[in-house]
Amino acid sequence: MEISVQARHHETVRPEIGRLHASARAEASDQHEVLRKATEAVNTLQAEFARVQTAGGVTDIVVRPIATGSWRPVVKGRQQPALYRASAGLRADFTDFDALAEVAARFGGTEGIELNYVEWRLTEATRLELETLCLTKAVERARDRATVMAHAAGAGSVSFVQLADPGLLGEAPSARQSFESAVRGAPMAMMARGAAKMGDEQPLAGIDLQPEDLTVEVVVEARLSA
Repeated sequence: MEISVQARHHETVRPEIGRLHASARAEASDQHEVLRKATEAVNTLQAEFARVQTAGGVTDIVVRPIATGSWRPVVKGRQQPALYRASAGLRADFTDFDALAEVAARFGGTEGIELNYVEWRLTEATRLELETLCLTKAVERARDRATVMAHAAGAGSVSFVQLADPGLLGEAPSARQSFESAVRGAPMAMMARGAAKMGDEQPLAGIDLQPEDLTVEVVVEARLSA
């Protein structure tokens, strides 16, 4: 007898990183002026990120190149002189959430600087550790579930025939082939769920930043023989 099951396991933890996405913008009728303003805004915010990084509250900083553009507005059917814009994106990974709140309070209303949103994340080491734990527990649950079904049907012990991501179970491969495929394909199905998923965007509406828990979940499908 063959038994097919799906099992899952999740772990919920507090985020370790608050990735702040920000931008520096400027508009003016003079091309050199707009570049000067945008550069000044970028340097101001980058310097603040570097200060917090020196204090140990930021682990990574990304500053993207300044992009420029121009357009000619039309007023009452008449084309006006050209206007210019310049903008650049910045990103900083905060491990000190109090420092993140301070930066939000300090620069939230600064002309030329926009604090767009915070992305709550885990470190790579923690993410991999949780994936491994969830995968192990999900496989154990698959075995336990199949064992209960086998006993209810009057059968004995169970052994794995297939183990795969959801929707990837094929037709009757050998146990060795399916096991190797599962190893190469690890960590199978991993996703984040809950009020704040990994990568969710939370607008900076104020300075009272309260990170929501992140949930890492692994789902596996298995076919066992009894």
